Amino acid sequence: MKKLMILWCIILVLVPQALFSGGSEEQVIEALFSSQTFEDQTGDQISQNMQKLELLYRIVDRDFLFDIDHKNVYEEMAKGLFEGLKDEYSAFIISKESSDFSEETTGRYSGIGSYISKNYLEYRDFTRPETYMINITSVFPGSPAEQAGLLSGDLISHIDGEPVDDLEAEEASARLKGEPGTTVTLTIVRGKVSFDVDVVRQTVQVPTVSSDLIEEDIGYLQITQFTDSTARQVYDEFIRMNLESLSSLIIDLRNNPGGIVDSTLRIADMILDDGKIVQIHAKDETKQRVYVASEDLVVPKDLQIVMLVNGGSASSSEILAGALRDNDRATLIGTTTYGKGLIQVVSPFGDGYYTLTWSQYQTPDGNDIHEIGIPVDIEIEGTMVEEDQMEAYLEFISTDLTSSFVEKHPEGTQEDYGLYLDQVVPKETGISEEVFRLVLRREYLKNIPFDDRPVADVEFDAVLKRAVDYIRNGL
Repeated sequence: MKKLMILWCIILVLVPQALFSGGSEEQVIEALFSSQTFEDQTGDQISQNMQKLELLYRIVDRDFLFDIDHKNVYEEMAKGLFEGLKDEYSAFIISKESSDFSEETTGRYSGIGSYISKNYLEYRDFTRPETYMINITSVFPGSPAEQAGLLSGDLISHIDGEPVDDLEAEEASARLKGEPGTTVTLTIVRGKVSFDVDVVRQTVQVPTVSSDLIEEDIGYLQITQFTDSTARQVYDEFIRMNLESLSSLIIDLRNNPGGIVDSTLRIADMILDDGKIVQIHAKDETKQRVYVASEDLVVPKDLQIVMLVNGGSASSSEILAGALRDNDRATLIGTTTYGKGLIQVVSPFGDGYYTLTWSQYQTPDGNDIHEIGIPVDIEIEGTMVEEDQMEAYLEFISTDLTSSFVEKHPEGTQEDYGLYLDQVVPKETGISEEVFRLVLRREYLKNIPFDDRPVADVEFDAVLKRAVDYIRNGL
């Protein structure tokens, strides 16, 4: 045993000595890593760095014991380049992640065309199918899902014959996607009936805009994200709403993380006439711009506009909010926006994408909102669960107490809500009654066909209700 230990010590000592005390191996290492290797070479810092990196890569290629996946090495080096910028908004998106990234930026993907939801696995209750199956919450108009006869409220128990019980939501979504023209077989549970449906996947456009009427004269427009089709969707909704017949318009940008800037500029141009929209500042002075609205309006100039924002309203949302606020075209209600005043260019590169911060913007009045946000005119927070109450909240909603109550009280009257708060809701959690009212409201909404559900649910949305009060009564 002692001899073995001595032998290992000798090896550990001799290997470094062999590398740096003589012989051909030591000379190669010295030549490649000498600090003098680059001192006589001309060129900028990028050229020198790339020379060093290439030499290092060739050493690895020559000496690494195992096979090298060169595509993976390249993609990891590219990722490292962007990570070295220390900018949270700049990144290289590798090929295997590029399809998801493309969906986020364009709003298009290949699949069945529906919104789905699925419980976390720890909250499955195998006596209740909706807790372990895939819930189809809505079906996109004209989508393969609609053409196959699927409905909001349907449950998916199997995909291509495989049960979905153990799938997380993202895995379930991935299984429903695929190449255009391919077929996926879904086992649908509708009430007490179960049947198989073949759905042919196609490229579908994710709806990012929805609208409603409040009391017949207040228009409500919700924008959840800015994709390259959002401006067109907004225009179509404006036409459909018949804006000339309205007294006011509420634009809801709460929790909208941003997206395509061009889409935002086009929407601002529908609302503003001949006013600044945004000022762009870049490293290259030739790329600096001030975008100004044209005189062509879609929204009547005298139509009152209220915009709803919060801490989740970021980037392109803030460009639109800042443009309307600085031009005295909208009253902002909610809470201060996120504060992202940087703009990224997004471009395909090889099999992946890159996103790179290339400019910073200011509002029409010259305000830099980065890490500051845009303040609101009327501050009000929406109903929310505090962080220290989240565990109790999740524990409660994982039970069947609310669904059982709805089965016994299907009408959803004001008396039902009072009864629910008195008899079902735990009293020791510290969670506000408004949170539990929303929990019950969502359960009632599940029993309403998706197309019949209100987009603007005024009585259960404190911020929206405040906006309506402001429109009706002023401050």
